[in-house]
Amino acid sequence: MPVNKKSKLGSYRRCFFILLLLLTVTTNSVTFGGNETALAQSGNETQVWTDKENNMKILFTYSPEDPVINTPTQLKFIADNLETGSHLKDLSAMVIIISNSSGNEKIFKFTNIIAPNGNFSVQYLFPELGVYQVITRITSTNPLSITLASFKVIVTLETSSLNIVITGIVILVVFCGVAYLVIIVKKR
Repeated sequence: MPVNKKSKLGSYRRCFFILLLLLTVTTNSVTFGGNETALAQSGNETQVWTDKENNMKILFTYSPEDPVINTPTQLKFIADNLETGSHLKDLSAMVIIISNSSGNEKIFKFTNIIAPNGNFSVQYLFPELGVYQVITRITSTNPLSITLASFKVIVTLETSSLNIVITGIVILVVFCGVAYLVIIVKKR
C-alpha cells in the first residue's frame, strides 16, 4: 500500500511536535533548578539587621549554605551591641518563619528561646521551594528593649551530583526515544 505525501508529512509534524514538547519540558526543568541554585549560592552571606534606637545589631546566617526542601537547616542568630560589638547578654527571643510559595501563607513559630550569651539557633525543615521570610523578636532586659529583625532564606531543589546525573540520563532517554520515533516514521 503506497504512503501518500500528506500522511508522511503529518507523521513528521507529529514527531517534530513531540520532540519540541519534550525539549521544552526538559529544558525548563533543568533551567529552573540552575537558576534557583545560583540565587541560593549568592544569598547566604551573613545578613545584618541594625536597630540604632535599641543599640543592637543582629547577624543572621544559615547552614547548609544551600537549603533544600525537607532537609534540616540551622538558622543562626547573633545579637551584638551596636557600639562595642560585644555579644548582648541574657536575651529571650522568638523566631517566625513565613512562606507564601504556593499562594497560601504559612507561618511557623519558635517561642521562648533563651540566649544567655547573645547567640541562638533553631533548626527548621523547609517544606517547599521558594523564598522564606525569617523574622525574629529579641528582648533584652538590661536595658529593657525589644528589637524586630527580618531576613530572607531561598530554598531550592537539591543539586547533588546524583540529581544532575539522573537528569542527564532522563534527557538522554527522551532524545533516544524521539530519535527512534523519527527513524520508524522515515521507514514507513
